[in-house]
Amino acid sequence: MNVKIVKMISCEELIGDFDERKCTITNPVVMIPVSKEQIAFQPWLPYSEDTVYHLKENQIVLTAEPSDHIKKEYDRIYGSGIVSPNSIIGATEGGWK
Repeated sequence: MNVKIVKMISCEELIGDFDERKCTITNPVVMIPVSKEQIAFQPWLPYSEDTVYHLKENQIVLTAEPSDHIKKEYDRIYGSGIVSPNSIIGATEGGWK
């Protein structure tokens, strides 16, 4: 999985499995602030049945590497489903908060 932040010229910031060669993004989401320390993922096009979208290169401003925390949370939801205990929100090195 190649999780990237893709900033569009529309100012939307998508997070998803981005294939730079094909210019496609799979399971794109946008981040929604829930509180000062929490975010939620919302599907980019919530009423679409599609999971893979072809993006036009001239509509992309940049791609960026998400923080490890964001990447692990995305992978927990949309990836293989195999996560380490420290990748789950609320987990700490010494156990649960």
